[in-house]
Amino acid sequence: MMILVVEDEASIRDNVVRILRMEGFEVLEAENGRIGLDLARANRPDLVLSDVMMPEMDGHGLLEALRADPLTAVVPFIFLSARTDRTDRRKGMNLGADDYIGKPFSRDELMDAVWARIKRTQALGLTQAPAGASRPMAENSGLAPVGIKGYRMLKRLGSGGMSEVFLAVREHDGLEVALKILDTRKHTDTSFLHRFIQEYALLEQINHPNVARIFDHGFTDEQAFISMEYFSHGDIRQRMVSGLSPLESLTVVLQVALALSQIHALGIVHRDVKPDNLMLRANGSVALIDFGVAKHSEQQLEQTRHGEIVGSPYYMSPEQANGKPVSPTSDIYSLGVILFEMITRQRPFVAETLEVLLYKHIHTPAPRLDAKFAEFQELLDRALHKDPAQRFASGQAVVDYITLGWPAVLRLIDAQSTA
Repeated sequence: MMILVVEDEASIRDNVVRILRMEGFEVLEAENGRIGLDLARANRPDLVLSDVMMPEMDGHGLLEALRADPLTAVVPFIFLSARTDRTDRRKGMNLGADDYIGKPFSRDELMDAVWARIKRTQALGLTQAPAGASRPMAENSGLAPVGIKGYRMLKRLGSGGMSEVFLAVREHDGLEVALKILDTRKHTDTSFLHRFIQEYALLEQINHPNVARIFDHGFTDEQAFISMEYFSHGDIRQRMVSGLSPLESLTVVLQVALALSQIHALGIVHRDVKPDNLMLRANGSVALIDFGVAKHSEQQLEQTRHGEIVGSPYYMSPEQANGKPVSPTSDIYSLGVILFEMITRQRPFVAETLEVLLYKHIHTPAPRLDAKFAEFQELLDRALHKDPAQRFASGQAVVDYITLGWPAVLRLIDAQSTA
C-alpha cells in the first residue's frame, strides 16, 4: 500500500516516512505541494498526508487540485499541521480533507489516523478510479492491466515494492481473482523479475487449504502476472482492529502453523509472516499469501546475500534482524509475535527507530503476559526464544502443541470448514 507524504520540514517528513516504512508501507515523499501533486498524479497513492503551509503550493492548493482530477478525486487525504484552530480545520474539511492531525503528534496518533482511514477506504471500495475517468486504471503507474488477455480489471487493491495487485474477473468462467502484476519496463533490475517468478514457482508446489490458491501466471511484452485466489474479507490486520478472543487467536495461529508445516516440509521458509499476509475467507479460515521473499533450502538466490535483512521489522526474527541465515524457526518467531499482538492488542517490541527495534528483537526478552493469559505463556516463550534452537522446530511442532493443549481450537476450525 502506497502513502504520499508532503511536508516541507525535512526532519518532520523524514520521521513520518520512517514510521510508515517501519509499518511496511511503500512511501513517496515531496517537499512541497507542487511536487506532491506530480507524484500523486503519476502514482495515485492510497493515502496522502500533507502539511498546510508549504512553498510553491500549499496543502490547500494540493487538495483542491487532487479533488479536481477524476483520477485522484477519491484518494484519502489527511492534513498534518500546527494550524489547528477551528477556522483552519473547517477550511480543510470543506475542501475535502478526510482527517486533520495537529502538530506535534505522536507515532500512535499518526498510525491510528492512518489505519482508520485505510480501513474506511477499503470498506467503501474506493481504491479504483471513479466513474468517468478518461484514462485507463493505473496507466500512470506504468501498468496497462487492460492488456492482459483473459482478464477484466475491476479495481486496484494495492501495491508493494515491486508489483501492484488488482481485483479482476477471469473471463472464461467469471471467477474473481487477485491479479498480481509486475511492470518489467519499470523494474529493470532482474532480481525483481527473479523474485516474482520465484513466487509462482514456490506456490505451484503447495496444495494446502491454508495457503492461497494460485491459478495461472504468464507474461506479456511489458508485464509478468500471477493470478491467484481473491480474499474479499481482508486480512488478519483488519480483523485485529475489531478484536480477537484468545481462542480465536489460537485458531488463527493453528491454521498458519498448518500452512507453515506444509511449506517447511517442502524446504521453504516464508520469511515474511505478518498479519497483512494472513488472509480471511468467508468461512473464517485463514490463508497464507505473498511468497515473494520466501526462500527454498536448495536455492541460492542473488537477492538473499549474506547480511541482507529481509522481512517486516515488527515481525522479524533475531537472526533476520542480524542478517544471518534463516530456517523454519524464523517463521515460528514471526508467528509468535502475531499471537502476542492478537492476545494483548500490543506488539511485544516497539521503537522509534529501526535500529532500536532490531536491537530489541535480538537482545530484549519479550514482555510477560498478564496473569489472565498465563496459559499461553509457554507457547509464546518457545515461539519467541532468541535462540532458534530453543524454538518450535517447525510449523508441525506448533500444530502438535496447540492441538494437544487446546482441543476446542480444532472444534472451531471444524465448524469453519463446514460453514
